[in-house]
Amino acid sequence: MVDPHLLLPGEKLLWQGQPAPGLRFEAKDALLSLFGCFFFGFSLFWEYQAYNMGAPVSFQIFGLPFIAVGAYLVILRYFWEAYERGKTTYVLTDKRAIISIDGLRRRQNTVTLASVDELTFEEKSSDLGTIVFGRDVKTGSGKSQRTSYAPRFKFIPAAKRVYQLADGARIKSIEA
Repeated sequence: MVDPHLLLPGEKLLWQGQPAPGLRFEAKDALLSLFGCFFFGFSLFWEYQAYNMGAPVSFQIFGLPFIAVGAYLVILRYFWEAYERGKTTYVLTDKRAIISIDGLRRRQNTVTLASVDELTFEEKSSDLGTIVFGRDVKTGSGKSQRTSYAPRFKFIPAAKRVYQLADGARIKSIEA
């Protein structure tokens, strides 16, 4: 059930839902996971060598944060993302798209549909998909290049129907 405080006066609820539960893998995960395997493997090798060579305790402890980062890159981030998806609610109204996450800290992202210049539908599997509200923006160049990702409803069931609702509401709000 949607929190009534999320809706503005006169705003009409069109759809609400949550992302599909469970572990999800995307194409973008492959490179980061591959790097994580090397990072994690080297960190374990470091610790093993430091322990077996009788290195000082401070030298052995030095590698522990790297093991933690490697474990996160290879495996733990998938569980963290699944946890966050379980705490995420998506709301589509006739004027806005709202992403609300009640994880360790409460976050909310609101997109006014009239300000969305591009609405994209990405089909993930038979019924699941992602709706992107706007464009991803890349800034900088070379090694300092960064990407600001547009807000999105990720891994939602019946995504094509929700996309059609969102696009219709976006067109009506632009014309108004």
